[in-house]
Amino acid sequence: MPSVDKPLELTLSSGKSCKLIRIRKDLIPNYYLLAFPREQGEPSSAEVTEMLSFGIEQAREIALSTTGDSEAYSLLYSGYTARREAGWHVHIVLLGNRWRKAWLYIVLSGKNLLQAVGLRQDDAPRLPR
Repeated sequence: MPSVDKPLELTLSSGKSCKLIRIRKDLIPNYYLLAFPREQGEPSSAEVTEMLSFGIEQAREIALSTTGDSEAYSLLYSGYTARREAGWHVHIVLLGNRWRKAWLYIVLSGKNLLQAVGLRQDDAPRLPR
């Protein structure tokens, strides 16, 4: 498997590309973004399908090499109007067990709640341009 410590680029059938990027966060370890750069516009349905397939494939490989379990991951995708960051992207988080999944949801809900009431600034990872 290629190193995920530096971005991994995939060229889609359409000729456009997406990148798998490792995001280093203390509260959410083993966190990755699969991003479709903004300057390419919004991806077509076929491109989204191809990217999701690539994301699942990479999530399984990373989970297997990290946890020994190829199914120890979650994918999070927000539709266009629910996104905080412009551009299409999917979150990949390695979990390992149900407690880690519960922790992920606690962190995400707490962060979004604090941002909604103005007690926390947005520190979203910026997608590649």
